[in-house]
Amino acid sequence: MKISIDVLSGMGRKTAAAILLTFSTSGRGRSVRFLLDAGGALEAGENKGWEMPANLDAIFISHDHEDHMGALREMVQQETLSQVPVYATLAVQKQLPSGLNYKILPVSGAITVAGVTVTTGSAGHSFGGVWLHFNIGNGIFYSGDFSMESTLYAFTTPPEAEIALLDASYGLYDETLEQCKRKLKTFLTQEKALLMPVPQTGRALEIACWLSSMGYHNWSLAADCISPENALSGSKEGICDAMIPVLSSLSRKPFDVSAKVILCGDPDGMSGEASELLAQPERYIPIYTGHLPEHAQYSVKKGDAFFVRWNVHPRQRDLKKLIDQLQCQLCLPLFQAIKDLSVWQKALGNCITTASYLEGYYEGIDKAENSQKQPQISQEVDRGYSVSKKKNGRHKALQLHLKEMII
Repeated sequence: MKISIDVLSGMGRKTAAAILLTFSTSGRGRSVRFLLDAGGALEAGENKGWEMPANLDAIFISHDHEDHMGALREMVQQETLSQVPVYATLAVQKQLPSGLNYKILPVSGAITVAGVTVTTGSAGHSFGGVWLHFNIGNGIFYSGDFSMESTLYAFTTPPEAEIALLDASYGLYDETLEQCKRKLKTFLTQEKALLMPVPQTGRALEIACWLSSMGYHNWSLAADCISPENALSGSKEGICDAMIPVLSSLSRKPFDVSAKVILCGDPDGMSGEASELLAQPERYIPIYTGHLPEHAQYSVKKGDAFFVRWNVHPRQRDLKKLIDQLQCQLCLPLFQAIKDLSVWQKALGNCITTASYLEGYYEGIDKAENSQKQPQISQEVDRGYSVSKKKNGRHKALQLHLKEMII
């Protein structure tokens, strides 16, 4: 069986997510092609930086943030693309453009697509967001954006996978969310109200729950943010059990721009309530907690706004934990520049690679699902690189050709 993984966008920097997974066996007339996420540009006016592949069998959307689903809007007006099955959870589908051929992904479960078992689990990053595991060869895992620290959104432990594509948006940063919370808490004593542009389906409700859990209720969620009722009516597998009583004690309130803490979209402050309120610096102190677009970087540099990170991506220790859980032989860190590969390998293991393209041949495996056959162990002569893994008394080998990402 032959597989290839082509990171169309997402290697070397924080940018749109788009990964083409292709596999073929001798029993198929043609290759099967899956697109993992279809991200749009992060910056206003920026090109997304990749082209939609042809002949797709399915598109999988990990969650509803712009850099993972923004390119879906381009598909609506294209008849061929609009018929491609797009898999996403029900919660995520509600935030996606209409007019596409949507299919349901479970928040935590398994479905079969083109003969492949696709397993999902809650990614801990946003409402309805999931990671994806493809039972191809010895397993291919794509994390989407993930976090192991959220007290609102659960993280489900995935099955093992030989190849992992992992969110590494924070690089080797390793501060805890609790440290971030302590920094943010100091701003609550400021005279002005706090204006926090946040992802409407992500940390908006999480921050509101944190404030309420410590007895601070002078906050307001914009109408386009996920409400406590929304969270409770969704899949329970995606919500942390300990937070359900907190959510149950809250209720949707009219958006109040006079509250002490304003949580509203969009997270870049370029549109929505955030854009309007940012035009009132005499009333609010802007606090950004995630990705900083160019205008926000300028405001923070001038001292007109502040940046206090709220962890929604993995720290170094989380990446190491997940790599160990997956037992992966190759790991591609996404959404971050890797200037010194040896530093990353020392921190996370020798499985780390900067390859943007993988091409593999599984000898003795002639279907997508794992085979019972005993394959011959092969060697990659060009790179002197081979992967040999023994599991359940069976050996499988992956012969890999790596195309290095030039950063």
